[in-house]
Amino acid sequence: MVREHRYEAARFVWGEDAIGRLDGLLSEAGVERAMVVCGEHVGANEELMGAVGDALGERHVHTYAGSRGDTPLRTVETGVEAFFEHDADSLVSVGGGSASDTAKAISVFAAESGRDLHEMKTQTTADGESYVPDLPAPKTPVFSVSTTLSAAEVSNIFGVTDEEAGEKAVILDKKIRPRACIYDSAATATTPPATIASTGMNALDHAVEILYSDGHAENPFYQATAEKAIDLLVTNLPAAVNDGDPEALVDAQLGAGLSGLGIVGGISINHGINHPLCARHPVSHGDGNSILLPHGIRFTYDAVPERMARLASALSVEVEGDSATDEATLEAMCDVIRELQEEIGVPYRLRDVGVDRDDFEAMAKIAAHDSAIANNPKRVTESDIVAILEAAW
Repeated sequence: MVREHRYEAARFVWGEDAIGRLDGLLSEAGVERAMVVCGEHVGANEELMGAVGDALGERHVHTYAGSRGDTPLRTVETGVEAFFEHDADSLVSVGGGSASDTAKAISVFAAESGRDLHEMKTQTTADGESYVPDLPAPKTPVFSVSTTLSAAEVSNIFGVTDEEAGEKAVILDKKIRPRACIYDSAATATTPPATIASTGMNALDHAVEILYSDGHAENPFYQATAEKAIDLLVTNLPAAVNDGDPEALVDAQLGAGLSGLGIVGGISINHGINHPLCARHPVSHGDGNSILLPHGIRFTYDAVPERMARLASALSVEVEGDSATDEATLEAMCDVIRELQEEIGVPYRLRDVGVDRDDFEAMAKIAAHDSAIANNPKRVTESDIVAILEAAW
């Protein structure tokens, strides 16, 4: 059998004063009119936004500070209006996953004018296959300055929440992967520790799911990046969160960045359930995936013993042989995750984050058709999803 792997065209720029490279990066891309996309809190950070503005210089034509958690559709539509009003030819996200996703969404919605969110979203069909609509229009280039560990900046996928429908739709477009991902300790210095913790667990979930999902688990390139991501995150998150250690923060950011390689086709059951969970309840994307993380492992464990053995090794759990089938290995893996959750202070039960238990069946109906569910190696039904939510309660 002949196999092929194409490296994802992600460009990482990291270290002290990495933000200062923005001018050169935009110059290389041949763009002259950049709209910055951020949330209101980042937008009010004078030191960070001053550094971004200084780096962009005359290329900076506007700052749209309207991004919000889980990327509501209305904020994207307002961002598109600002994009056209200021005749921008490039987008620079400054922030975490919401800012990155908003910038990508503005690029897509501006280019694919007249197309509805649900017309462009990826889906899992009734027979369990993934459906990805064609989005042919050229896209405005996106650049990303990351202030969290979301890893959203690395991928060519993003989510937009239709608040009226209570659904987070996922859109995939190869043309909107950010041209460069910038990791500067100055950008994370003022990020709240709770945000670093939550987004760090989200990145860990990316890497874990990549190691067992059908999308990339047998790909040695993604095995390597996911395993290294797990090592960097588990090792550095405690010091990054509890001590604000600058070196640990940068190493954790790199771990998050590596977890983003393989998100497309790699995320599976946890993300599939988490999308409607966060769309319908006041739960951050990172907290939701953190809570679901061990439950996805438990559900899938017996279906792919060799993949679970690799995951166990990545979590520093000893495994005899090349497959993991025993209960002790499963519990040891879940213990590593729980200990990390407790050490960095993230929630691990749905009841603690304001989720309505009566909504489980409605969430399951939506989650069963989420595009990420198709990547899980064990078929997932609505009743399975309800059981997982109950276990996470």
